[in-house]
Amino acid sequence: MPSLRLSLIMAAAALCLMDCGGGLTAGLAAKNYNALSASLKKDMSERDVATTLGSPPDKADLVTCTDPEGKPWQCRTWIYAGGKPKNNLRVVFYQDQSSAWRVVTWDLF
Repeated sequence: MPSLRLSLIMAAAALCLMDCGGGLTAGLAAKNYNALSASLKKDMSERDVATTLGSPPDKADLVTCTDPEGKPWQCRTWIYAGGKPKNNLRVVFYQDQSSAWRVVTWDLF
């Protein structure tokens, strides 16, 4: 009987690994930031962006950006990691007069 119990435990563990692992991988692969980025619009709020993309960013930073004339300004960047080239998204925000962060641009890399 001990060998039957061990066999059942091993079979259950194998089934869980196959099902859990496949579901996890499928969920990660399902995010298509290339397609989702088409719904972004200039001046969207941070909340609007998170809602549109379905999640908060994988990484957020406060950095110094430069305008076309080379003048520095403080910006916030959000990175969404899609796992494949051209499916990673960077959203850049500026701070408006009310101190709210608004989308200025975004790009795929």
